[in-house]
Amino acid sequence: MTNVIVLVGAGLIGQSIARRVGAGKHVLLADLRQENAEAAAKTMSDAGFDVSTATVDVSSRASVEALVQKASSIGDILGLIQAAGVSPPEYRRRRPLQQPFSKSIFTEPRFCWRNSAR
Repeated sequence: MTNVIVLVGAGLIGQSIARRVGAGKHVLLADLRQENAEAAAKTMSDAGFDVSTATVDVSSRASVEALVQKASSIGDILGLIQAAGVSPPEYRRRRPLQQPFSKSIFTEPRFCWRNSAR
């Protein structure tokens, strides 16, 4: 029987974890949006992983139970990676990227330790 790892939340964080622990196992990618799960499945499949997809709403008990049934039909469930909602796209859009400092406190003349001795 096949060993199965279930990933709930097929974002980049979940995919990274699944790549780490999913070698030699079947990875079931589940997400609220089927297109996200399919995009992640294509990426992981291209990398040589055995994957399948499912749609799941973690706020619905019936949806989670259906996911467990699907995973059980594939093989023995070895683990669950719960990455749903870890890093939503809305959060990344609201926060601007941090720009690197143009000057460092170590190179700016007034903060340089050589100038403090004068």
